[in-house]
Amino acid sequence: MRVQVKFLASLYEVTKVLKTELDLPDGATIRDLIQAIDQRVSPNFSKVILDDGKLKDQYVILVNGRSVDFLNGLSTKLSNGDEVVFLPPAGGG
Repeated sequence: MRVQVKFLASLYEVTKVLKTELDLPDGATIRDLIQAIDQRVSPNFSKVILDDGKLKDQYVILVNGRSVDFLNGLSTKLSNGDEVVFLPPAGGG
């Protein structure tokens, strides 16, 4: 299956890619996608957004516009054609 992946703001600086498409095996999860990004896009990506295998609190991952916090977290299963957006911490105040 193929998923669309976007890296916004400072995560673009990490990956040097704004958006890409990645082929993943059927049944792949967000965790599998992060491993694929490490292998094919940016070898340090998981180190930036994960801490001890868990998503760092300040980062947000959206699947088709829905936060994985309201789905199954890093175990959220992906489907062909899904759009996954990685968002860095929001600044301001």
